[in-house]
Amino acid sequence: MSAGAELALKVAAVALVAALIAAAASAWARARDDGARRGTTAHNAERALALGAATVTTYERAAGALAQEGRADRCAICLSEYGGGGGELVRVVPACGRFFHAVCGVDGWLRKRGTCPLCRGGLGPLLQCPPMPWRDGGDARGRRSLA
Repeated sequence: MSAGAELALKVAAVALVAALIAAAASAWARARDDGARRGTTAHNAERALALGAATVTTYERAAGALAQEGRADRCAICLSEYGGGGGELVRVVPACGRFFHAVCGVDGWLRKRGTCPLCRGGLGPLLQCPPMPWRDGGDARGRRSLA
């Protein structure tokens, strides 16, 4: 085999290995992005709850929490004040009770990130796991008695 043919074969082999590495990296990145978009079932349920019709209300109804907790009277997304009348709609984050103008794009944030834009808390309450059953003859920590 001539030196030129041998060099061409080596270059082709290196190019093939590089293409395989690039394809594997691309497939891994795509799978990772798809997994991040799908999320877990619990997170999808929290997002569905937070983006549902039950969390859109008028400013007047949501303002009760504003007066009680001394929160700002401006939307953190657009920085404009909430209107006092006219039935202006706001989106309430269920977990923390903060609210934002419904037309300010907070739905996109909640859909993409799944957290409150201000406190970064989750959208729903923490899931409560049922307590583990006690073992026969054990105490609250599951330890068996020596008797």
